[in-house]
Amino acid sequence: MSLYGARWKFDGVAAAFVTRGGGSGQYRVVFEREYAELPAIEAINWSQPVMEALTDAEELGLPEGYGFQVEGITYDSGSRSYTVILQTERQYWGDVTGYQAQIAELQAQTAEAQRQAEAAEASLTAREHALAAAYTEGVECYG
Repeated sequence: MSLYGARWKFDGVAAAFVTRGGGSGQYRVVFEREYAELPAIEAINWSQPVMEALTDAEELGLPEGYGFQVEGITYDSGSRSYTVILQTERQYWGDVTGYQAQIAELQAQTAEAQRQAEAAEASLTAREHALAAAYTEGVECYG
C-alpha cells in the first residue's frame, strides 16, 4: 500500500516527491518500493534526467537544466521507500539551435539600432553647428 503516491517520473521511474537536502544544491528524491525498484533507480541518468510531473500541483521538483551526482541511496523499511541524495553537478543547456536564430536576429536589430543612433547623433551635431553658425552671423549682423 502506497504512503506517498507517484508525483514525478525521472527517466520513466515513478517517484513520490522531491525535497531540498541539507547542503547547497542538494536534493532528496523519494521513491516508494511499490512504484520503483533499486535497479531502475540506479539506472536513472542523473547527469541529464528526463523529468515529468504527474500532477498539476506546483510541487518542488529538481531544477531543470541541471545534471546531478548521486551522493547516496538509502532505504527506509518503515515507509518502504528509497531516498536518493543528489548534488547539483553541472548545468546543461540542451538543444539551443532554436535560440541561435533568435540571437542572430537580435544582433542584427542591435546593429541597425546602433547605426540609426549614430546617424541621428551625426544629424544632431550638424544641426547644432548650423545653429551656432547662424547665431554667430546674427550677432555679427546686429551687434
